[in-house]
Amino acid sequence: MVRQDRNTSPLLIEHENLDDKIYARLKRMIADGQLAPGQRILQEKLARGMGVSRTPLVNALKRLAQERLVEWVSRRGIYVKQFSLKEMAQLFEVREGLEPIAARLAATRISPAEVRAFKKVFDGFSRKPSVAEVQRYLKCDRHFHWRLVELTENPHLAAAMESVNMMISAYQVGVPRSLAESLPEHQAILEALGHRDPDASEAAMRVHIRRSVERLWQRAHAEEAGTPPLAIALKTRPAVSPLSS
Repeated sequence: MVRQDRNTSPLLIEHENLDDKIYARLKRMIADGQLAPGQRILQEKLARGMGVSRTPLVNALKRLAQERLVEWVSRRGIYVKQFSLKEMAQLFEVREGLEPIAARLAATRISPAEVRAFKKVFDGFSRKPSVAEVQRYLKCDRHFHWRLVELTENPHLAAAMESVNMMISAYQVGVPRSLAESLPEHQAILEALGHRDPDASEAAMRVHIRRSVERLWQRAHAEEAGTPPLAIALKTRPAVSPLSS
């Protein structure tokens, strides 16, 4: 008679799958703003709403804490992480290190048709957009940058970028620079990609992200110096209620 390893029992697998499902759902709730930065997570209420016990919920929250998406505050409870502008600038510095590599690798893999499609999308935006158009631009921008990562077919780069993108998209709204500034930079990147030029694609992406890093640091220093909020054009998502380059 073959003995079944208790670590592979159906019950254990089912429990692990439940942990994964709750983790994925919580992550999506954070990304969508259903769980907002600074919001306290009421475990009992959330568990009831999800129809699960506290144990798999806590397991999922621990995983999210390791990813810096939630944090345990001593004697206060569990809160959705709220990033400062300084932390956002630091996240963009990570982007500056990774995304030029993605652009270089994608240059010889992106199809001419895809380059044309992205050019058409970005050409359709106004340099003085409405609030609704800015939100649409953010979605297109994220799709473009992530598509370049996908084209690298490098799972290690994708894993690193996914973590950074999750924190940026979940915790910030608006753009660090105007579309009048960023749209020509997108076109420069696409021009280099269209010529299948790795060096030019990498350089154009580096310039694009570096300018956003510099602008974010300006905002962060102003925030730390106590500059009135209205003077800071870029805001993090309000506590208890996604970012482009």
